[in-house]
Amino acid sequence: MHKSRLFEVFSALDQQNIKELKKFVASPFVNQREHVVLLYSFLVREKKRGQQSPDRREAFAFIWPNLPYDDHKLRLSMSLLLKAIEQYLVWQKTNEDQVNVKLKLSQAYRQLGLNRHFVKTITEVQSMQQSQALRHAEYYQNRYSFYLEQYHFNAEQNRMEGLQLEEVQENLDISYLASKLRQSCLILSHQAIYKKEYDFGMLNAVINYIEDHAYLQHPAISIYYHVYKALTTEGDNDHFSQFKALIFAHQEQFPKDEIRDLFLLAANYCIKQLNRGRHHFAKEGLEIYKEGLKNDILLRNGVLSNFTYSNIVAKAIVIKDFKWAAQFVQDYKPRLEPKHRKNSYSFNLAWLEYEQKNYDQALTLLNKTNFTDLLLNIAAKTIAMKIYYELDAFDLLSSHLDAMHIFLHRKKILASHKKNYLNTIKYLRKIIDLPLADKQKRLQLQEEIRSVAIIAEKKWLLRQLE
Repeated sequence: MHKSRLFEVFSALDQQNIKELKKFVASPFVNQREHVVLLYSFLVREKKRGQQSPDRREAFAFIWPNLPYDDHKLRLSMSLLLKAIEQYLVWQKTNEDQVNVKLKLSQAYRQLGLNRHFVKTITEVQSMQQSQALRHAEYYQNRYSFYLEQYHFNAEQNRMEGLQLEEVQENLDISYLASKLRQSCLILSHQAIYKKEYDFGMLNAVINYIEDHAYLQHPAISIYYHVYKALTTEGDNDHFSQFKALIFAHQEQFPKDEIRDLFLLAANYCIKQLNRGRHHFAKEGLEIYKEGLKNDILLRNGVLSNFTYSNIVAKAIVIKDFKWAAQFVQDYKPRLEPKHRKNSYSFNLAWLEYEQKNYDQALTLLNKTNFTDLLLNIAAKTIAMKIYYELDAFDLLSSHLDAMHIFLHRKKILASHKKNYLNTIKYLRKIIDLPLADKQKRLQLQEEIRSVAIIAEKKWLLRQLE
């Protein structure tokens, strides 16, 4: 049963979901078959027992104890329970936006001709919208729907003076402009990673329209406008500065998922600039991460991504804020995903020890950890490689480079990653074999390394030749 869609969906539910689902499945409006309720009870029992793969025959016997096993009969029950769960998930997501729920209710009252009920409900909608902090694209979409409902109601009552058509149009425009910019920024980010070209449709017209009208007063538009400009205008940091200031000032106006994406977009911009040699962006990036940590923006369901964890340490290392970084590594270790926790913690702590030239502590951490993640394993081996070189432990280094070379050829990793690290090994061996007194050959090797496009630790290798 563990490979079924039903079990995959059920396994993803938390305790609150399962508690609510019990009432949902038992409701005659949703389900009128007792065998579906019994199948639900069986899955709850198995979940409590920690069963990762419930047995189909056990499930059938639980539901129909006096009947011989019938796979078709069980499949029907599983299909009906899955349908009920899907209805529950839709109901749950719909009810998360109470403003939209009330809008749908006001629409129903209007269509039923219940004017008094409509007026009461639409007034509640207005009050809810005014009291909420959110001012994202969906807020303006709901405002558009609110004014549209009022328009339909007043038009049906022949109240032509209260149609509020300007408000209908304005909120529709703001919602569209904000959504279009947001989607375009997502496409830009995807395009940068996967090198795929996209048609941006009406984006140029949208940008021109925003610039010609007073729409930048709305953070839902101005934030995405400035990040779009920052991503597409090389060397102009003014737009990034405005983007950063806006997300700091207006973070409460966006849902947590959206503001998290904006903070990570800002952090990734800093990483890109840092990789181009603009070192002051390390400080900018760390400020963004610190603000995101302060307000728990960077966490998803209480969990900090191990990639974000390492990126934060990297920024702190660049600006040599080792004390803060060490405290961060300790404080956020419990917030890492359990399966990555030990590896990420040990690697980043070892990295910090290495950067502070505490080589013994760094090697101890690296040697006592079994790095199950392939790329983290290679990164850990690279730190050990640098430590052996800097300690002049050339016998150990030679054996280590041989082991790294074999490891890279044996493991199935992306060709670009493999070439990166194989080139690092190749050029470190050249450096080791280079006569210290031969300045001409050292200069030639520096130029050769600079010309190699795919090579990890290029800056470190060049420093060894200075």
